[in-house]
Amino acid sequence: MGGTPTTGADIPEPDTTHRYTFHSWQLVAAGCLLGAIAFWERWQGARTGRRYTLCHHSAHLDHLTLTALALVAAAPVVSIACAIVADSRGAVASRRLVAGCLVTVLALLVAADTVDAAGERQAQRLTVAEPFDGAVCDYAPQDYTATPGWFAW
Repeated sequence: MGGTPTTGADIPEPDTTHRYTFHSWQLVAAGCLLGAIAFWERWQGARTGRRYTLCHHSAHLDHLTLTALALVAAAPVVSIACAIVADSRGAVASRRLVAGCLVTVLALLVAADTVDAAGERQAQRLTVAEPFDGAVCDYAPQDYTATPGWFAW
């Protein structure tokens, strides 16, 4: 067909150095998605999890529950902060930054599950030490519901 024959030198080499690049919105999406799933898990667990009825109020259990919820809420916040840092460095986030952010988000969720597991152990100890008896309780009993975790159960 009229063209000059091509040799191996005329064909461009495939680009093997191109790697997938992460953008800041992907960091936000990943952190918010994981945080939302962890929150949903706790919401569902509060309705269907193991229940412990305590005759006496335990402020320690309240603190553990709030700590676990704060850790879950921190996951999207950390991912947004990482996205801001990624944007300040340019449009494309470095792999180290992305890995660090995702590890931090996962560490927060593991910590939340660990705190939830500690709360359940505490509720179990309190229930065994002083079983619920409606005639003995002077006020409304505390109802503690254990939420299943992904990492510590």
